[in-house]
Amino acid sequence: MKVTQPTRKWRRSDFPALLGRWLLGGLFLYLGLSKVLHPAEFGELVREQLAITNPFLSGLIVTTLPWLEVLYGILLLTGIARNTAAVLGRWWLGGVFVFMGLHKAFPHPEAFLKLVRQYDLVTSPILLNSIGAALPWFEVFCGLLLLAGIAVRGAALNIVVMLVPFTLMVLKRALALAATSGIPFCAVKFDCGCGAGEEFICHKLVENTVLLLLAALLLIGRGRPLCLRYSLFREKAEASDQPAPVQPVAS
Repeated sequence: MKVTQPTRKWRRSDFPALLGRWLLGGLFLYLGLSKVLHPAEFGELVREQLAITNPFLSGLIVTTLPWLEVLYGILLLTGIARNTAAVLGRWWLGGVFVFMGLHKAFPHPEAFLKLVRQYDLVTSPILLNSIGAALPWFEVFCGLLLLAGIAVRGAALNIVVMLVPFTLMVLKRALALAATSGIPFCAVKFDCGCGAGEEFICHKLVENTVLLLLAALLLIGRGRPLCLRYSLFREKAEASDQPAPVQPVAS
């Protein structure tokens, strides 16, 4: 006899996750289509910030990456292949943080130190140098953990802890620049120290929101497939909490 699996009923608690998935999908569509509509600006970013001078390789990135972002946004909006989309999101987030960390550490780490100093939050030279030396490699470490699928929730939590204050500092500086220069807020453009060079503030806030939503997606338990060890301790605890199998009574 064929056993049918019961269908999962809709619950109100599912609405925040659905809303977050739709928001993330819409933002990915925006990022991809903005690159499609402005290929020259994106090509300049690839050549200058990614340091890809080969015309074929840079052209390939410019023509394919925006449509990959659009495709990923469609996957999120439609809800097709959710597990695959979550894994791709984990890899994308990890790759971004590996790139940003390495870009700050090489080839001129003093440039990142100057960008940190512009926020006027740290006055001690020792603390400033410690942040400039340790933060890029901590970003690389968190990115590698996500790529390998090790301690995913812990790595995602650390990314959220780094992103939230950084985004608030960038927003505060952009508001100050807009007030002093008298230009519209979205026209403010500066190098925030993230590793992507000068960017318009509205576009940068969208990118940071995407990173935060991806990290939140991992925090709620998504992205488990293809992980070396999703949780360092919970799996062992859950195994020990399982009740012992009941032995059949001999007749």
